[in-house]
Amino acid sequence: MNHNNPFTFGNPIREKSRFIGRKEEINQIISRLLSSAHESTSIVGERRIGKTSLLKHLANPDVAEELGLAKNEFCLVYIDFQGLTDISPIRFWKRVLRLMERSMNNDDIRSEIEKLRKQEEIDLFDLEDLFDLIDDNNLNVVLFMDEFEFVTQNPNFGGDFFGGLRSLAIHYSLSLVPSTRRELVDLCHSDEIKGSPFFNIFATVVLRPFSFEDAQVLLQAYTKDTEHSFSDEEISFLLNLAGGYPIFTQMGGNYLFTGKKNGLSATMLLEYAIESFQDQANQHFSYFWVHSSDSEKITLLASITLNNAKNRNKNPSSQENFKKLNVRAPLDLHELVKRGMMIENNGEYKIFSPIFENWILLEVSALPGEEESAQDVERWLKESGNDKLGVEKEKYFQIKKKYWKSFGAFLKDFSTEVISKITIDMVTGRL
Repeated sequence: MNHNNPFTFGNPIREKSRFIGRKEEINQIISRLLSSAHESTSIVGERRIGKTSLLKHLANPDVAEELGLAKNEFCLVYIDFQGLTDISPIRFWKRVLRLMERSMNNDDIRSEIEKLRKQEEIDLFDLEDLFDLIDDNNLNVVLFMDEFEFVTQNPNFGGDFFGGLRSLAIHYSLSLVPSTRRELVDLCHSDEIKGSPFFNIFATVVLRPFSFEDAQVLLQAYTKDTEHSFSDEEISFLLNLAGGYPIFTQMGGNYLFTGKKNGLSATMLLEYAIESFQDQANQHFSYFWVHSSDSEKITLLASITLNNAKNRNKNPSSQENFKKLNVRAPLDLHELVKRGMMIENNGEYKIFSPIFENWILLEVSALPGEEESAQDVERWLKESGNDKLGVEKEKYFQIKKKYWKSFGAFLKDFSTEVISKITIDMVTGRL
């Protein structure tokens, strides 16, 4: 019986036995790699959604073999570009070639790779000669490129680099599987690169939060051989807490397991898990919020308003009702669901976790002692022209000043009852 906590949330999953889900995404990627053209696939997903875990899983030779990427036919290379802001095309290829050399099982090709990477300069003709040799030996190279935005957003990489990489990928047995936080074409440092035909060689696979079924499988599988399994009620609690988001599922599982191991029971156990989860998740919530547009922030607040309305039957959180509060809401909802920040169920939308919902309210709320004075509100309204929007002045007292301009007319529809609730809960210590 294993007594160690099976849940981890600091590093990507490396062990094959601990990798859960992503079957549909894997099938899409592998089917393209095994096609006659050995096609490339772009993986897109929000921060900490599991992109690195997926790439490392696919690059595992044993996993790849089981998926049909035979060791004598495929050379698999994983490379992480995170933080490499000063990388250049020559450094890119030298690093890729070094990793190819380590993974290659053909001595003759390995020898040629070594010669090439030791050259001071490497041009497209050199690379074509190498991939000619690779093709002659019926081998296929797959580059799993993590955090590829550090390349597309780097001004050191011009159109000639991406044109050359595209040429290698379409004319030789080279497949590219980059991962980025947003669509590749949206992560370019110039319009010239955005217009590059490089980006049209990819099919896109979007990583979203786990389905509740996959999240449940993870929670059950991780605790199977431990002394502290989770009850159905505890699993439901964690699914609601984490909303299927991989890191938050692991995080919630970690604290619930720790609480059970420490002998906490019933209410104390859940309170411990919520408090610990909240403390740890706040930094991630802040990242989500900062990297959301003003319109997306309004749509998140609209979700809180709609889902906390007094009469839910008259105010369902449908796309149509979101649109009444923010005309851009349909576009925002698509993006927020794609990023895993919201969940869609039978045409209704909600924020993925009640803890994130509370964090948002705390972020925008001017709590007791933080409110602007009546004079400041009056002055700002007149100077900005917002006194004609029809927003009750009391709402400005409840919102931090830095959000007044961004939220604008939305404050007219924003529920004061919701914002008051967070203020009361904060004062009474319920949050």
